[in-house]
Amino acid sequence: MKKLMSGLALSALFVSTVFAQDISAEKGKGIFEAKGCAVCHKKDMDTIGPSLATIARAYLGREIELVSYLRGQGPAIVDPARASVMNPQLVKIRMLFDPEMQAMATYIVSSNDRPF
Repeated sequence: MKKLMSGLALSALFVSTVFAQDISAEKGKGIFEAKGCAVCHKKDMDTIGPSLATIARAYLGREIELVSYLRGQGPAIVDPARASVMNPQLVKIRMLFDPEMQAMATYIVSSNDRPF
C-alpha cells in the first residue's frame, strides 16, 4: 500500500510539474507575441533573428543564461555578431517581472518541442 501511495504521489508531482511548465510556456508565448518578438523570430526559419528552434537548442538547460541575456546582463550565445540588432528590442522586455521573464524563457526553450 505504501508503494502504491508513493507511486501515486510521484505521479501527481510529475503531472503537476509538467502542467505548471505548460502554463508557464503558454504565458511566455503570450508575452513573446505581445512584445513583438514573433516578428523577427520564427519557429523553424532564421529571418531577421535566429529561429526559435536555434535559440531553444542553444539555451536548453541554460534558461538562467537566457534570462540574463534578455535582461541585457549577459552575452548572446546565438549569433553574437548580429546581437546589436536585438539590443533595442531588449529594452521592451528588460523590465519584465521575474515570473514573466522566466515564463518567456520557458516558452523559448521548450518551443522546439511544441507545435505552433
